[in-house]
Amino acid sequence: MDTDAPAGEHARVPTPTEPLPLPAFVNWPIFPFEGDLRVRSYQGLADHDWPRSGEPGGDPCDCCAASDDEYVWADARWRVRAPRDIPGVPVQVFLETRAHLDMHEMDAELAAEFGQLIVRLDRAIQAVGGIGRVHMSRWGDGGSHFHAWFYGRPFGALQVVGFCLPMWAMILPPPDEATWRRNLAIVATELARDAAPPSSADRPSVAAGHDGGL
Repeated sequence: MDTDAPAGEHARVPTPTEPLPLPAFVNWPIFPFEGDLRVRSYQGLADHDWPRSGEPGGDPCDCCAASDDEYVWADARWRVRAPRDIPGVPVQVFLETRAHLDMHEMDAELAAEFGQLIVRLDRAIQAVGGIGRVHMSRWGDGGSHFHAWFYGRPFGALQVVGFCLPMWAMILPPPDEATWRRNLAIVATELARDAAPPSSADRPSVAAGHDGGL
């Protein structure tokens, strides 16, 4: 191992010099697009990264500015919010820390709570009924305030599986608002019931959400 390489050198990948071939997954039934496709030109590495919301040069952090009334559920250290626009899945929510921090800044106690909340959210979303699987993702390239994405995939939706689910969620027609609010209310109630120990700050609510950044 070369420990004398310049900082960041080990993170570099080769810049293509010729057009890239299409990957095999474009022919998989789970991929949402068909027809004439081509790989976008890869621009290589820049000398900077995206300024995220809540960082210098980025937009203000909307998570820090939001009140608990805008959330589906909250306790003293965590909050759960729905997206502003209803997606094409029965349930989609964001799990956020209450404090403004990123994942690598969590202490051991908060990290352990995060693991427990992944399981609690899985159970709460499954309680909606008709959920085949709960998907969880974390990117963090749009907002510096920690947030993870949770999707409830409909049972029997054989195309809407794997890594293509977030794309399908932006394409498929959404459930009606009454069904959407009913599903969020079940998630909120299940999270409050599963809390241990309960506190005055741990309460369910159903509210409009946000776009979650990335």
